[in-house]
Amino acid sequence: MKAKLLLLISVGVNVALAVAYFKKEQAPAASPTSPAVVESVAPAPAAFAASIATPKPKTQVIVQTVTNTAVQKIDWRMVESADYRQYIANLRAIGCPDETIRDLITADVTKLYDGRFKALRPGGTNKFEYWKPGMAMFKEMADETQVEKRQALSREKRALLTELLGSAPEEKPDMMAMFGGGNPFERMLDFLPSGKQAQAMEIEQKFAAKLMKSMDGGGFGDADGMKNMLKVQREKEAELAKVLTPAELEDYNLRMSQTANMMRFQLTSFDPSEQEYREVFKVKKKFDDEFGFAGIPPTDKAEREKYDAAKKELETQIKQTLGEARYTDYERAQDYVYQGLYRFTEKQQLGRDAANKVFDMKKVAEEQAKKIRNDSALSSEQRQAALAGIRSETETAVTGVLGAQGYEAFKKASQASNWLKQLSPDPKPAKQP
Repeated sequence: MKAKLLLLISVGVNVALAVAYFKKEQAPAASPTSPAVVESVAPAPAAFAASIATPKPKTQVIVQTVTNTAVQKIDWRMVESADYRQYIANLRAIGCPDETIRDLITADVTKLYDGRFKALRPGGTNKFEYWKPGMAMFKEMADETQVEKRQALSREKRALLTELLGSAPEEKPDMMAMFGGGNPFERMLDFLPSGKQAQAMEIEQKFAAKLMKSMDGGGFGDADGMKNMLKVQREKEAELAKVLTPAELEDYNLRMSQTANMMRFQLTSFDPSEQEYREVFKVKKKFDDEFGFAGIPPTDKAEREKYDAAKKELETQIKQTLGEARYTDYERAQDYVYQGLYRFTEKQQLGRDAANKVFDMKKVAEEQAKKIRNDSALSSEQRQAALAGIRSETETAVTGVLGAQGYEAFKKASQASNWLKQLSPDPKPAKQP
């Protein structure tokens, strides 16, 4: 069930981002009523000049205004101005329609603020750190400080347009605004030119729809359903290979493949380096391409034996790659209960060490409970009493790590604490007389 949920999320992320990409790319162009093709963008007014790192050189564009009597040739340098108000006055002086002026000024101000939105990102970088666990880019979007800064910048932009044009253009809610006004794929696919980004996203959108369709009909989550999904995955990679070079396809898969998405979701507490991520990804992608990326073993006996052998070899390769200590971290990070413990201790600001200690207590307690359940010499009452004792001792030990207040919060975090109830059920409340 957990694998199914992760897979749905993984596919859903790619679908949502691909759709968002095309919504951004299909933004309305400037008004076709413009009397000239403008190949340069006017500099920002003095108050905003500091926002532009390097002013663009003025391209000498000749604007022709057709009248009933003659053709007037105007050098574009006569129209451009460092002051938006003067720029607007100059445009009006050559007969530029108000609608076109509005389009030109809006496009110019938007370009100015796009740069300022990007500068708000941590480090001011466009680079997508694909090896970071979880969805670091999406966490950044939801950061309260970043959201407040983006909202303030949006208000400033609207105020400037209102001052210059009398009113700011009406804007529909834009998913891209959550990314700081930029395109998320400019970061995720920063190694590709924009033309190839668009081609890759078109393929992604096409096959994400096919992948979702392959989950219909009750086949999702079983061996046959996984075969269908693998077939779609192979078709997608074959089509991407027609557009991307082998090196580009490798970098694309490191960011966008289902293996990559699943690794980022599962390895939050592992926090791999870029090199660790690439090395683990390499062997894991090879396994996933053959057996599927949701960890669902085949039902056929012969195929299951092949799967088990390949799985064992995969873990051996990863262990050799990471070394003993890091492999322990890697293996623990994929445990569902540990993931809950890690999130809980992070939220409570108790740190990773607290999660590790409680998880180790869990393993010891479960091993003791297993021995008690397998001891045929014990009566039912003795077995229940022994299991209750193990639970009680474990609860005391966990409280010692988390503190009394932390333990009360821990009991309410079901993913982190339900294993205690599996050691021994909660005692039944005493009957009221």
